[in-house]
Amino acid sequence: MYIRIAENGQPGLQDSDNFRAFAIVRAGRAVPLVQLLEIAIAVEDDHYWLDADAVVELSGRKHDQQWVSNFRAMLESSAPYGYFDMSNNRVKAHMETTDD
Repeated sequence: MYIRIAENGQPGLQDSDNFRAFAIVRAGRAVPLVQLLEIAIAVEDDHYWLDADAVVELSGRKHDQQWVSNFRAMLESSAPYGYFDMSNNRVKAHMETTDD
């Protein structure tokens, strides 16, 4: 699963049933990050802490109990590795930039 930042800066969740990966993909270096920064905090080395509830909103599946349960399980399994902050409900992701 990944958040794709479109050329207009709009974030959207893609590959939402892949619970084994999580990243942010930016469609070119010129793509504005203003909308991403409404739900994320930039940290070191092109990593961001994203509000987990905002990711659920981006999925469009917040009423799909099974999907939300699978997403939460993914977050909890990544906590020991430093990619989920339970106390702040934030998930950490790296940003990749494509040339499309």
